[in-house]
Amino acid sequence: MNGEGLNENLHRFLRHLDSIKDTLPMTMLLLKPYQKKATEKFQDFLKNNIDEIEDEEGKKSISIKYEDSKIFETLSKNFEISDLASKIIPESLFVSLISQYDAFLNKLLRELFKIRPEYINQSERELTFSELVKFESIEDAKEYIIEKEIESILRKNHIEQFDYLEKKIKIPLRKNLPIWTTFIEITQRRNLFVHCYGIVSSQYLKVCNENNCEIGETKLNERLSTKLPYFISAYKCLYELTTKLTHTIWRKLLPDDIKNADRSLNDICFDLLSAEHFKLADILLEFGCNQKNHFNDSFKNVFVINQSLSKYLQKDKAKAKLIIDSKDWSASSDDFKLAHLVLTEDFENCYKLMAKIGNNGEVDKENYKTWPLFSELRKENKFKETYKSIFEEEYTVLEIPKRPVQELIDDLTAKNPELKNKTVKKELSNKQIRDKEEISVMK
Repeated sequence: MNGEGLNENLHRFLRHLDSIKDTLPMTMLLLKPYQKKATEKFQDFLKNNIDEIEDEEGKKSISIKYEDSKIFETLSKNFEISDLASKIIPESLFVSLISQYDAFLNKLLRELFKIRPEYINQSERELTFSELVKFESIEDAKEYIIEKEIESILRKNHIEQFDYLEKKIKIPLRKNLPIWTTFIEITQRRNLFVHCYGIVSSQYLKVCNENNCEIGETKLNERLSTKLPYFISAYKCLYELTTKLTHTIWRKLLPDDIKNADRSLNDICFDLLSAEHFKLADILLEFGCNQKNHFNDSFKNVFVINQSLSKYLQKDKAKAKLIIDSKDWSASSDDFKLAHLVLTEDFENCYKLMAKIGNNGEVDKENYKTWPLFSELRKENKFKETYKSIFEEEYTVLEIPKRPVQELIDDLTAKNPELKNKTVKKELSNKQIRDKEEISVMK
């Protein structure tokens, strides 16, 4: 038994999460011209066709010709619909984030029962004789019980679902999980959007206060919103929580498959570094480094190297050096030694080691072109010269395909240069969707 199903489920969820995260800014960008047009048409009509009148008591009202009333009604409706879209779309996509989590949990539970059949064997769920005779085999009956068990778990609230998992697995899943309070708040806010237009209820306040969620001065009957920074924080929360949950269960229930668990977690962290999602990478790399067991020193070394690399790429070179120097690399393989030299900016010895590794060693052409470790070194002429001497070809920049959201921004700014003078979110301003909150493309 291995964790392939756990891994597939997590990666499917993370891809869905990324898809929704990119969809919001893309949709809002496309929505802006529509909103602008609807607003301008309505304002122009009001300016040219509406008269303001005042009665004897000083009360003001508007006057409109009868033949213009239908136009007024249509333009007013268009304006209202376009304005509502900017509120409803973020809320709907936010709800989709939580819905994807529920689907993730459904599949996680199925994998749990597959890995540990005794969990479902201990179920006290009963079948009537009339239900039992409908099944062609014991396996069919078992599948039915699993389905009903999962349905009952998914009907519980998110706190009770974690209670269930902790009881089954016999391990604390919320220990050292500061993101837990954020998770509770976003799931409660999801309930508000689904059931009562985002209006704060006494239940929301009760649950959030009981779990020490940060809700500020939020009051009963206040309408909550989903602005982009909040949406991004919810995305990060679910990304972190599901990754930690999957890998905690994986390592607990499948200790003989720790090699694949290490590789999977390292792959996730590498993807985050490549996409420049440094804050998430920092959290998950710390999680990886702090695991009690790794398959071998090489896998642990990758976590340490990438933890240092994340700080280095964030220009926190002192912290990067502190992390990388916490370990003696003298007995390590050449790729780790090279990483140590890069992260301590001993570039001259880097070039010597590159030459020693050569064109058939532990670091190949693709590594030099794609590994974020070499992002700064690639700018140096000496690096390009050394690369050419090793591989007997000129170093060329590898063009990585852009995310769809960035392609959209580039197309819009090419067609509408004035957009370059607008304030946009950080997630939209770089080649990759970034972690930071917002950036100004200056006027």
